[in-house]
Amino acid sequence: MKIIITADIHYGVGQNQLIVKKLVRRIISTKADILIIVGDTFAFRTELLNECLQLFDDFKGDKLLVAGNHDLWTDDNNSLVVYNKILPQIAKKNRFHFLDQKPFIKNQFGFVGSISWYDFSFCNPNIIIPKKYYLEKSWPGVVTYNDGRFVHLGMNEVKFTEKINRKLKLHLAQVSKSTEKIICLIHHVPFKELLRSNNTSADWFLTAFSGSEKTGDIIKSFPKVRYVFCGHTHQKKKAQIGKITAINIGSDYLQKRFEVINI
Repeated sequence: MKIIITADIHYGVGQNQLIVKKLVRRIISTKADILIIVGDTFAFRTELLNECLQLFDDFKGDKLLVAGNHDLWTDDNNSLVVYNKILPQIAKKNRFHFLDQKPFIKNQFGFVGSISWYDFSFCNPNIIIPKKYYLEKSWPGVVTYNDGRFVHLGMNEVKFTEKINRKLKLHLAQVSKSTEKIICLIHHVPFKELLRSNNTSADWFLTAFSGSEKTGDIIKSFPKVRYVFCGHTHQKKKAQIGKITAINIGSDYLQKRFEVINI
């Protein structure tokens, strides 16, 4: 069974539609059995998501989708409506299985997906940055993290991370009962080994919004997990964590990547 995994398509950013269409052609040409998109497919305009997913109409295998933080960007102050209702509807319309709501099983392999989130557990303790800058998602004069402007959850980051992690744990437990091996698709970074290299002041700050150590701990507690794929930080990384092969896809706005595994 051949599986294609990509992430961070960011369809429409920087007028990248032609770049994305080239990516889609390459993916379809692999004739893989399963395609998985691990978050940040679009932002704001749902017609962009619909248009992007339609590009994969000629992919003959199963198609799975995970949400990313950019997918929750909205001007109407309710990102949870986008996450819980709009994204699943558009995914279903385009024959994508929305993993955030329900795992997928094929040939004794379980596929568990989650937007995951961030709880500041990846803050660098050696870099002194005032806590309020993290809470406000802005380090004045250095960098602003735009989730603070465009994601509206009605709860703080820690609470949302806990909520999402509870669902992830439940899905992993469900799939563990009926499969031999599990592949996790997690938009935010679950392991420190997959974090972006900290080369600039902006990197030091943005690492706090990369993911959650608790997400990784949950994944590691399920012995059937063999692969974990994430995105979000736009830098390719790979690590072996026990029996888990963990890969950060590394796509960014204008340069696209995908990974292929045969299982």
